Amino acid sequence: MDAKTFELSMEQQFQLQCLQQEFQDLEREQVIDYLIDTMQQIMARDNLIRDLMKNDLF
Repeated sequence: MDAKTFELSMEQQFQLQCLQQEFQDLEREQVIDYLIDTMQQIMARDNLIRDLMKNDLF
């Protein structure tokens, strides 16, 4: 796998900068809630990809 596969696009880098600015205005508890929600979405996505690969649909 090419190392560039893991690099973020310019658009993704911009989105991260926007999130960083947004987080600076949030309280700690709000950031933790956002992080937990994001991790749940990532885990659900991983489960979907795993299921698709298991069923040869991916």
